[in-house]
Amino acid sequence: MALASKVLVYGASGHGKVVAEVARALGHEVVGFIDDGVAPGTRVLGVAVDGDFAWLVRARPDAVIALGVGANATRLVLAGRVVGAGFTLGTFVHPRAWVSPSATLGAGTVVMANAVVNADTIVGEGVILNTGAIVEHDCTLGRFAHVSPNAALGGGVTVGECSQVGLGASVRPLARIGRDCVVGAGSVVLDEVPDGAVVAGVPTRLLR
Repeated sequence: MALASKVLVYGASGHGKVVAEVARALGHEVVGFIDDGVAPGTRVLGVAVDGDFAWLVRARPDAVIALGVGANATRLVLAGRVVGAGFTLGTFVHPRAWVSPSATLGAGTVVMANAVVNADTIVGEGVILNTGAIVEHDCTLGRFAHVSPNAALGGGVTVGECSQVGLGASVRPLARIGRDCVVGAGSVVLDEVPDGAVVAGVPTRLLR
């Protein structure tokens, strides 16, 4: 999104506020929020919540949609609804982030301030690379994953769809995290994390 655009942020909670401010830092105009659980007219960062998904479909605003929902599974569902209704998902990279020219970012991804995405990394649709996250070379991040603030992925790491790497966690180079996983805050991942697992600790142990 090199040119300034009008942006509607889907999600009026804390994560949505951060996404809105990334869009503003890039020179875009945040014209409102969409939220299925917040009353229309509620003011967030100086602009109004315009309505819910039904309002979006009915009003057909001329705006790019920014995904402002932190929950991975919910973000996946909302993205499908928005794209299915004919709207465009914006991809936003904070001016103080670094994304290698050889990396690729999927539609709907947001890269927060001070995050780093290094060479030949592939980032899927709707991913959150949060404040200060480090994603080293040759990583692969599945759709709607979330790398939390100050988490670090070594080179060649794979993170599956809808998985979350928690605050300040570290992942050894070439490790694999499956789909729908949660890695606890401050954890160190040395081995493979199976699909659907919740792990935590140094090194990580299986919680469920």
